Amino acid sequence: MATLIILAITLFVLAGATLALRRSLAGATAGNRLGDSIELLSPTKTPQVEASSARADRRRIIQPLLRPLRWVPYLVGALISLTIGLLTSIPISIVAAIGLVVALLLAQLEVGWHAWRLSRIERQLIDLLDMMIPMLRSGAGASAALAAASEVTASPLQDQIHWCVRRIQLGDSGSGVFRELSRRMPIDAMELFATTMSVHWETGGSLAPVLASVARVARDRQEVARRIRSNIAQSQFSTIAVLLLIYFVALVLWLDRPDVMKEFASSSLGSAAIAATIVLQAVGIVWMNAISRPKA
Repeated sequence: MATLIILAITLFVLAGATLALRRSLAGATAGNRLGDSIELLSPTKTPQVEASSARADRRRIIQPLLRPLRWVPYLVGALISLTIGLLTSIPISIVAAIGLVVALLLAQLEVGWHAWRLSRIERQLIDLLDMMIPMLRSGAGASAALAAASEVTASPLQDQIHWCVRRIQLGDSGSGVFRELSRRMPIDAMELFATTMSVHWETGGSLAPVLASVARVARDRQEVARRIRSNIAQSQFSTIAVLLLIYFVALVLWLDRPDVMKEFASSSLGSAAIAATIVLQAVGIVWMNAISRPKA
């Protein structure tokens, strides 16, 4: 009976999360008139496949930094707490603490993955600038250099640059296109690049020296972030080792005197102390990562 209840609740939560995710992604695809125009002008092969691929492309271009997994860690933590609470006799305070810890740790993984995506986009921008600058110095136009450099740029930056090039080719204002690019990708280096291109489109002038300065600033940011990660790695490993040592000592005490530890864990004071300890450890890890992570 307990297994059926768990299965039913799990399916209900997953269905709700899927519905919310589909609604958010559907709302993100609204308002892309360029994608609609290209879809009308392009030859259709299979209508269903073509429509699904067009929706995926528009979603990827409109919101390149979308975080669809942002709330998944908390759902997983709730499901784990519910499962442990129904299948075991562990006190509810400890069960809730375990679920909260799992949610916080998984949320840190999701935040780290998002920070890695931002860092990858910044590295792609540096490579794009390194390819554009020689073309500009050799006499190529800004639009031609941007289009040529974007051909060898990886996703997700390639999709955004291709979007900018297509918008400009269709007659939109270059300054407006790059302002939209900075709004879609709110990264410091990207905003600096978009502002430089927008100003150049309105005033003209020599673009290569300015882009060289932008590339140097972005490269310096990457180097500083790498040094910060190297300096905090040792302290993070030390903290994790101390926390694991605490759990190791608790396991040894449990194996040595299981009756005493079981009585302590089943009492109201003991369960509250164990739950508070677990939660404070998780909060400490999250806090340490928050203050030591380089800002994007």
